[in-house]
Amino acid sequence: MLLVLLYALDRLLRLVALQRFFRRPPPPAPDRWPAVTLIQPVTRAEHDLRAALASRLALGYPASVQHLVVCDAADHASQALVRELAAVAPAVPVQLLTVEPDTGRVASKVAKLRAAIPHATGEVLCCVDDDVTLPPEALETLVRHLGTPGAGAVFGLARYTAWETPWSSLMSLFVNAWALPSYVPLSLLTEPYTITGHCFALRREVFMAAGGLDGMDGRLDDDHELARRVRSLGLRCVQTPLVYAAENRFASFGAYHAQLRRWFVFPRQALLPQLTPRERAITALGSAGNFLPPLALAVALASRRPSAGGAALACLALFLACYGVVDRRYLGGETPPGRWPLLPLTALLTPLHILCASLGGEVVEWRGQRIRALRGGGFVVLGDTQAGQAGEPGRPSASARLRGGWLLRTLL
Repeated sequence: MLLVLLYALDRLLRLVALQRFFRRPPPPAPDRWPAVTLIQPVTRAEHDLRAALASRLALGYPASVQHLVVCDAADHASQALVRELAAVAPAVPVQLLTVEPDTGRVASKVAKLRAAIPHATGEVLCCVDDDVTLPPEALETLVRHLGTPGAGAVFGLARYTAWETPWSSLMSLFVNAWALPSYVPLSLLTEPYTITGHCFALRREVFMAAGGLDGMDGRLDDDHELARRVRSLGLRCVQTPLVYAAENRFASFGAYHAQLRRWFVFPRQALLPQLTPRERAITALGSAGNFLPPLALAVALASRRPSAGGAALACLALFLACYGVVDRRYLGGETPPGRWPLLPLTALLTPLHILCASLGGEVVEWRGQRIRALRGGGFVVLGDTQAGQAGEPGRPSASARLRGGWLLRTLL
């Protein structure tokens, strides 16, 4: 029952933090809206690239927006799609750039950003990943918050929208249940020490003062490193209330497991060593509540007492109730009714899967390649994976089949 009380307090505090955050009045509009360059690196994968790119062409913003789309030189399908969409909206300035591979068979995100910077004309640089669909007010929200005192870089919050397979659904449920209810309270407890690389913006002069992309080659933590540089200038990274849609599709357990593992190995190797003891403590405290439901379940299974079983069910009920509030109020009712039965797995098994996925070395699968994540942010490409792109159908590699998560796969 103590676990139930602690978990109830944890959920309540998260909901209070969310309500406080989203009810804050927006910053005032700037006297003059700055021109924006939207830098969009594209790497072929399984998400709906057409919908993502089309959303950027439909952005509402009071000043000019320059669109720079950077594709791999061999990715002719994505290039053709960019040209097709640009032809449909001739009034929108779209420039297509191509780059050759610099890491394995595709160009890294840093290489694509580097190719775009010399062509950027905007006073504000906004970088957005290829699996992100932006709402019409995205740029206005980012620029308003960029005008707050001391702001160096601004970023938003992701809601995941892929529900086609159980694996895609489990990833969407994990992000929607964990990310927003964790990032927002964390931003109220401590100044954000990183930015979410999905979508972020900063002024050109801040980007240049922070060293631009110098020294970013061979790093897997470009977003963490950029945040560190911005903070070293005495500026803040600002969490904004911008909620955008992101889509990761997974056809197999191996692809789902590889993504989950990557999300926790990268920060462990690149971000954690840079945090202060206070930041580490707050981050650990903010994450601890997510492990209370599986702990209550373990107690119930070990003791076999009805009261312990009731406590585990109470924790699960609190998780479902909190998720329902977040889904309805802040995510727009994103979760399809047919995927709600997977939520108990998200509450009870995903935390254990994360622990398994986070252990066992530094080798991860990323963009169809096996890489070793080095401590401090570097990486080494070891070769191609058997399955190709992380989200593509195919037989998962032996490492993905054997490392952790076997219980979840068996149950599904």
